[in-house]
Amino acid sequence: MNTSRLIRLPNIGVRKKAEPALPAVAAALQSLSITYRPAVFADCRQLARWICLAGGGLYEFLFDDLIPFVSPVNFLAVAAATPHYSISYRNCHVAVDDATGEVVGAVNLFPADLLRKESQALLPFERRNHIQSMVELQDWGSMFLNALAVGERHRCRGVGSRLLDWAEERARRSGFDRLSLHAWADNTTVLDFYKARGFVTLAVADIPYDARLCHIGGSLLMQRVLH
Repeated sequence: MNTSRLIRLPNIGVRKKAEPALPAVAAALQSLSITYRPAVFADCRQLARWICLAGGGLYEFLFDDLIPFVSPVNFLAVAAATPHYSISYRNCHVAVDDATGEVVGAVNLFPADLLRKESQALLPFERRNHIQSMVELQDWGSMFLNALAVGERHRCRGVGSRLLDWAEERARRSGFDRLSLHAWADNTTVLDFYKARGFVTLAVADIPYDARLCHIGGSLLMQRVLH
């Protein structure tokens, strides 16, 4: 946190910059209007972008150069448009900026046990093997928070907290008593956010450092018990 020291200056006739009027500040805050809603098919491309961002390089590591001219976002967009996939838009909730209509944040949530059913046969062996410890380290029987991301311009405004509120409520309504997730050990901002919401670390998946997946300390499996 930056702090500044108050220095008393002699009165030399310099005009003090006027403070913004309180009504103007309130109006500016009110203009930041966000709508939260279930994702729809038309959101798939934007959902793919947010899920890719939340992965912290994971999806680039898995899908880059796999098929010529097909980007990781393209892979994820196809999966998001497929109803039975775990990252389907049906398992997502979005935050939309009312002024622009742009999706500025998203969350993807599904039962952890769905991961047992998804095939990784498309991926090269060395990529699958590199992240295998993370894939296998799960809180089976919980609801899995696969991705939560908010655009930089809309951070620190409660958007992520509102999306997490939805995830917790959906987990409860679906009969789950626990919410779990994976987070990179070196992403202290993300870890602080989840710890403040009551998540605790259960175990660590050892993911070796790779030039294409630049994380140190592996991936933490975190859990929150829902009351």
